[in-house]
Amino acid sequence: MKYFFIGILLAFSSALLSMTIWDVEMAIIVTGGMGLFFFGLSMISLGTLSSGDRLRVQFLSESVGERRQRIKTSTVFLLIGLPNLLIGACIFYFLN
Repeated sequence: MKYFFIGILLAFSSALLSMTIWDVEMAIIVTGGMGLFFFGLSMISLGTLSSGDRLRVQFLSESVGERRQRIKTSTVFLLIGLPNLLIGACIFYFLN
């Protein structure tokens, strides 16, 4: 839950900073870009972008502790990226 609040804090601060420095439309790009960046990190750390053969080899060669750590890392990135995408979508919705 603390990572979700870190994501909210990161999203609000980046939105406010980009609104004061540039324009309101740039806040959509900054918050949405950060959200997509953290979603990408989540997918990479979880291994969803690899093929089935590589997933099977990775699943068989890693221990239960390594698998839990990989899933936890992916969940952290997801929880940080989700508020960024939501705030970017809200700004876009209320502007248009």
